[in-house]
Amino acid sequence: MRILHLADLHLGKIFHEVHLTDDQAYLLNQVVDLAAEYKVDTVVITGDIYDRSVPPVEATEILDDFLSRIVLDLGIKIILIPGNHDSAERVGFGSRLLRERGLHIAADPFACTPIELHDSHGPVTFLPLPYLEPIILRRHLNDADIPDFTAAYRHVLAGLPTSGRTVCVAHCYAAGGEGSESERPLAIGGSSLVDSEVFSPFSLTLLGHLHRPQKVGPKAWYAGAPLRYSFSELDHDKMFSIFELDAAGGVIRTTIPVLPRRELRELRGTLDEILKAAESDPSCDDYFSIILTDRGTLFDYAAKIRDLYPNVLSIVRIQQEGEGNIVNPGELRRLSDQEIVARFYGHVAGEMDEQEEDVLNQVLDAMNRREGGDACAL
Repeated sequence: MRILHLADLHLGKIFHEVHLTDDQAYLLNQVVDLAAEYKVDTVVITGDIYDRSVPPVEATEILDDFLSRIVLDLGIKIILIPGNHDSAERVGFGSRLLRERGLHIAADPFACTPIELHDSHGPVTFLPLPYLEPIILRRHLNDADIPDFTAAYRHVLAGLPTSGRTVCVAHCYAAGGEGSESERPLAIGGSSLVDSEVFSPFSLTLLGHLHRPQKVGPKAWYAGAPLRYSFSELDHDKMFSIFELDAAGGVIRTTIPVLPRRELRELRGTLDEILKAAESDPSCDDYFSIILTDRGTLFDYAAKIRDLYPNVLSIVRIQQEGEGNIVNPGELRRLSDQEIVARFYGHVAGEMDEQEEDVLNQVLDAMNRREGGDACAL
């Protein structure tokens, strides 16, 4: 059986005030093409379908189009579970009706009802486990002896079939996985971790939640988010994963690089270096984080950058060594007007020279005379 694994689509995401709907629709078009080209038997989506529990209309529209093309046009089965960003109730709406058409939405975290699909070698049993919180399971079972995520997953997975070819489908933070800044924490400290050994009885485990594609344990894989949703993901190699399950339950993994509509990139250097780099960059319409290393005053630098890099998301000036630190409010109240302005000027433009100090003193004196008090009183 050939399985295309997706996760963490985060449809409807807004990144640095940019709606990523067009980028996500572009991505899903690639998935449809891949599913047809590689003749996959099923597409498994392991949670965080949407970026928030009440998704925007355009997010539901592109998902509807994608699911329809996979199931109705290509005749490929889909198995889908909600993640911690999703509303299980909303994602699961109409699931019993859709099941008959080949769209299997498993939204009940307490059920974990097996889904049996067939290929030329016989049945493959999928065990879907949506995102599950221990506190919710404790309330559901009226059982206080479920202290953490590992205990919760052990409880739900206990008694499920492990003979034959079995594929566990889950959304969690498996121990040994490497996270990034863009994942919403599931719990405080290490209590959110699930011991990856709970998945060892199965032929294959397909996971969602962590945004870096990676293997955790001998037979468990994270698909990773197909797009970069944080600058902390710049070093992630985004890819699609296709798993081939043979007659004995052995697994072969094939990866295909994701080709995004726009890359997420970081440029670091002086303003002149950044502007000059655009002359030889064929992809200036990518999404950028610009980090400026200039000392001293820069005039209208944001507009100059945006003229050449229209989709820049972030422009940051780094503080050079020796330029002083930003003071806290308590310290600020103890400084004189001259010291406050001088520190600010030093932070953005470098240390004042003698002539600039004279001008500052003249301006503050004039303001004090006009207002009859401390010009910068707090």
